Amino acid sequence: MSDGKAPLTMRQSPDIAVYGARLALLAASALVLTVLGPFGTFKDFAFGPRLAYWGGLILCGAVVFDALIRLTFRWPVLTAWSWRGPATATIILTAAVQTAAVWAVETVFRPPPPVGVAELYVYVLVVTLLVSAAPLWRELRARGLLTSSTAPSNPPSNLPSNPPPITASRPAFYHRIPPHLTGELLALEMEDHYLRLHTDGGADLLLMRLRDAVAELAGAGGMQVHRSYWVAAAALTRVEKEADGRVFLILRNGLRVPVSRSRLAAVRAAGWLDAARVPIPGETL
Repeated sequence: MSDGKAPLTMRQSPDIAVYGARLALLAASALVLTVLGPFGTFKDFAFGPRLAYWGGLILCGAVVFDALIRLTFRWPVLTAWSWRGPATATIILTAAVQTAAVWAVETVFRPPPPVGVAELYVYVLVVTLLVSAAPLWRELRARGLLTSSTAPSNPPSNLPSNPPPITASRPAFYHRIPPHLTGELLALEMEDHYLRLHTDGGADLLLMRLRDAVAELAGAGGMQVHRSYWVAAAALTRVEKEADGRVFLILRNGLRVPVSRSRLAAVRAAGWLDAARVPIPGETL
């Protein structure tokens, strides 16, 4: 009997790779700055205190950056620029917070600070750009926001080479699907402020809210079955019900989608629970 928890799958591996590479980059940046000792830190601090100085500031910047990137991607005025608005705002604000942190540290350990606030901000902004550029690029690429607008020249042979054409009569959301995702749309899965699109040709991430996507998919032959999932009716292969009453839809790509209790009646009314039903002895759906 399954415990209802989604297994660890390959779709989670890009995030692990991104964050692992980022930690390595942050550690390398702190070490390089410690060895070089810019802004007089080589002369004023021994190696240990210098490592603590730069390592602490780099760690502080990483924490601030992570917090701000989550906030800025939730501001519609910024996301109107796609990822560029939130990314730009995050870097500018991170540099501002870091400037205050550096000023506070300098005031305690080397009063007075060697430069004015405006000049210090410029220095901190440059360091922030250098340290955040690579991890930001890797994360955006892993989330599918920097993918090429052209389809792969050699798609897998087992996938349809000619996906159904997108016409004006199809729901508006279909125009948002990246060209390299061939085949039909199977499901949408909410991941923080992104949507993971599941199609016959694979999966990718899109910066969009689920409720907006569902609105654009009106008439597409699917429904929202959970606060985090929308499913196409044609994608359903079977239904599973666990002993505790939880219901899961199994899609043709193997995705196991939970049905929330609040949406179970609508799913039943649509006849989905009668499709390819997996019987469980001693219980009825």
